[in-house]
Amino acid sequence: MRIEMTRREMREYLFCLVFQNEFYPAEEFAEQRDNYLHERSLSEGETKEILDKLEAFIEYLPEIDKKISAHSKGWKIDRIAKAELALLRLAVYEALYDDSVPVGVAVNEAVELAKQYGEENASAFVNGILGKIVNE
Repeated sequence: MRIEMTRREMREYLFCLVFQNEFYPAEEFAEQRDNYLHERSLSEGETKEILDKLEAFIEYLPEIDKKISAHSKGWKIDRIAKAELALLRLAVYEALYDDSVPVGVAVNEAVELAKQYGEENASAFVNGILGKIVNE
């Protein structure tokens, strides 16, 4: 029997999907997304919640990228490491567009995931850019 997934697990699953989204065209991403979620043995409700959040994230992606670009002086989006970019994108989505996530939690969780998945100074980089975005 599976225990219900935590918010942190959901965020990590979303991060992985946001990261994967960067590498696949839309029609291939749908298959990759479905395979990824199927391998996690999630409940129907958990899968739906992740898909709903992912769909909303993708809808806001152009706005999210504008905000990141405006606050990452000297770093064009295509120069930001893919893991850090996925974390920034997800955190901006959560902080600004997902009312169920407090801003501080979105930033803190992104910094923690950057320590786990990013390069050596990723957490400071992610924290600095998110600090600028959420305080504008």
